[in-house]
Amino acid sequence: MTEQNIDSHLREALTHLEMALDESVHCVLENDGAKKEVGVKWEHFLGEFMGQVREKGKKSRLNLLSWITFPRMR
Repeated sequence: MTEQNIDSHLREALTHLEMALDESVHCVLENDGAKKEVGVKWEHFLGEFMGQVREKGKKSRLNLLSWITFPRMR
């Protein structure tokens, strides 16, 4: 996998996340009672993602989170 492929996958993932955020906001604005259900979906997604990061890190013996400088995140 090249850096160009990584960029492409991350752009696509960001596009999908933005669409999911937009749908989440729309859903809750339409039905305030949906907050909990939508929140559970996001908790599951983020938990699954972080679990994958940890698992890939263990298997590769790399600290994947160390690659990210969190102060640079905006």
